[in-house]
Amino acid sequence: MRKTYICLLAVLTLAISSCNDWLELQPENNQVSDEYWTNKEEVEAVLGAGYVRLRETMEQQLVWGEMRGNGLTTGSGAILADIFRINQWDILPGNDFVKWDKFYQVINYANMVIKYAPEVVERDPSFNQNVMQSYLSEAYFLRGLAYFYLVRNFRDVPLITDPYMDDQTAFEVAKSPSNEIFQQIKMDLEGAVEYAKEVAPTVWETKGRATKWAIYATLADVYLWTEEYDKAIAACDAVINSGQLGLLEGMVNNNNNWYRIFSEGNTNEGIFELQFDFDKSQTNNLMSWFGTNQRYNVTEHTVTLFADSDEDIRGEGSSYLEGDFSVWKYLGAEAETGIPRTYSDQNWIIYRIADIYLMKAEAMVMKGAGSYDQAAQLINQVRERAQISAPVSAASTELEMLELVMEERGREFVGEGKNWYDILRVASRNDYEYKDYLITQVLLTAPASSAPIIRSKLLDVNSHYLPIHLEELAANRLLEQNPYYDNLN
Repeated sequence: MRKTYICLLAVLTLAISSCNDWLELQPENNQVSDEYWTNKEEVEAVLGAGYVRLRETMEQQLVWGEMRGNGLTTGSGAILADIFRINQWDILPGNDFVKWDKFYQVINYANMVIKYAPEVVERDPSFNQNVMQSYLSEAYFLRGLAYFYLVRNFRDVPLITDPYMDDQTAFEVAKSPSNEIFQQIKMDLEGAVEYAKEVAPTVWETKGRATKWAIYATLADVYLWTEEYDKAIAACDAVINSGQLGLLEGMVNNNNNWYRIFSEGNTNEGIFELQFDFDKSQTNNLMSWFGTNQRYNVTEHTVTLFADSDEDIRGEGSSYLEGDFSVWKYLGAEAETGIPRTYSDQNWIIYRIADIYLMKAEAMVMKGAGSYDQAAQLINQVRERAQISAPVSAASTELEMLELVMEERGREFVGEGKNWYDILRVASRNDYEYKDYLITQVLLTAPASSAPIIRSKLLDVNSHYLPIHLEELAANRLLEQNPYYDNLN
């Protein structure tokens, strides 16, 4: 853990005036000491560094959220061995994609802001209490979101709420149980709501920094995991009724308007998006991962989800291309044209309004049979936007209703880093009441030759979480390896 917490920040004195300034200023190789915190620009620079680190976790978000599920698989091109092994459930503690250091760097930057920002109010007359509180709100959001990724993937993780400021000091911390991590996440996010902005001065800030709606969206997701369904519904309703967001119209002038969510980014549907802009020298590797290198493709199972309706504007030519199974939503300039994007500067979308509708539908299902019709109505709102004329009807059992929600999520969020979490969340409720569902879903895309081995692994619920990387174990003597991986190396 000591290695993980080494600060990379430096004194950043330029004013924060644009997306380019704020997200591209890179720290020099200095520590941010106690003496650093003198004005609001320095506070915002540290906060910005947290967003930069979050942006650097993009491929881990993709791999962790997709490669153990059934929505994406490895492609036909330049595939990294460690990604292939995760996809095949051959995960070892030395796998580079199980490193958690960047998420803990996000947490550390957030911890710095939380600790030191209140002191800056006394030093900088232009830094008033309300602005300071809005920065704290963003810091709590970043910390809560980073821990949310960690707890879903590792279950028990070290809980750190103080900044690590001195790289000469040993920083060894044991794991905390997942229920404590979830409690901290909820405290952070619930506390962040009061002072969060509803809108920011610019569109990119409204979509790319933590607003009240980004916090509520994350809370709704967290409440689904902690089985607090009334709270999940209330959080979803806060977003839906905000007046700030809405589902895009599916087709406009015979053009696929849904595709604008990805081709343009920062649409009325977006809630929280990691920002990229070629004109500001901000690019990502999505076109390389999904196109040039063919690292990731959709599965045949994903294609079958769209087979029931030729009307669905999210299918062939939009989410994926027929034949090579590439994820067109990240590659194309427009839907159903075959015209590629010029630059790889698509935003990476963490939450958007369709997610809110389907999270609320899931929570309604878990409220009982009396709410199934309402859940179906929410699913149908998403389907209608996708131009599907045939509505779904409420099913008769909880699992059948959950499957309706999950299938719709499978269509709506192809390659958006959500598939594995959806499967695990449904399966693990009520002490793994639906473990068979998880096994069935994962095996839908497993090679026949390895299916029996993968099935035997999935029977042990400890295998549903990632191992702690060997470097982290070596650096932090208080860490214990996750149970399934004790004898693997």
